[in-house]
Amino acid sequence: MAEDKVIARLQIKDKRFEIWVDCNKAMDIKNGRSNDIEGALLVDRIFKDAKKGEVAGNLKDYLKTDDVYQAALKIIKEGDVQVSAAYREKEMNALKNRIIDGVSSMVIDTTNNLPIPRKRIELALEKVHYNFDIKKPERAQMEELIDKLKTVLPLKVGEFSYIAEAEPQYTNAVLGAVKRFGKMKSSDLGGERIRVEFSVSPKDRDALISKLNELTHGTISLVSTKE
Repeated sequence: MAEDKVIARLQIKDKRFEIWVDCNKAMDIKNGRSNDIEGALLVDRIFKDAKKGEVAGNLKDYLKTDDVYQAALKIIKEGDVQVSAAYREKEMNALKNRIIDGVSSMVIDTTNNLPIPRKRIELALEKVHYNFDIKKPERAQMEELIDKLKTVLPLKVGEFSYIAEAEPQYTNAVLGAVKRFGKMKSSDLGGERIRVEFSVSPKDRDALISKLNELTHGTISLVSTKE
């Protein structure tokens, strides 16, 4: 990954401390994903003005350490890190993907009661023109996007419900798969065939149905029910 050089700064009373850092690695530290200060710090100096190259003094008085790396770590964690255009674009793309994945895992096509493919949601985005925001909670953005998508797609938020019947020899396998991928609603395990009612999210529906058919060698009976 190419170096993305920015300034991190910390103001303590009347003193300003600045360092040159790699934006991605510094933000990993700031967000608690890393402590690799040696990788993040691009120049082994603490400056009072990084652009002018003016080195700061009195580190121990203000930063409680003379060690450049420990001081730099404090500046990143407690101060402000400039966010480059490249980093902002990367974070925006990652956010957009997470929100689209989240929406696709929650919605159902009301015309056929099937999951809505991610590609269809991406195409619909071109019509609703939703503005993603890296500073806004993701869950709130999912809800807003779903409301907008409802204007161009026949969708609803919900889960699929099924009644499954299988031979008793597959009891443990069926119950295990349902508990792994879905939510058990009721079960009757005492007859000639076991009967299990469950719900499953759109994102896990295909995986669960495939697994149940695999475990029972295609002998399971699945009937869709509506909430």
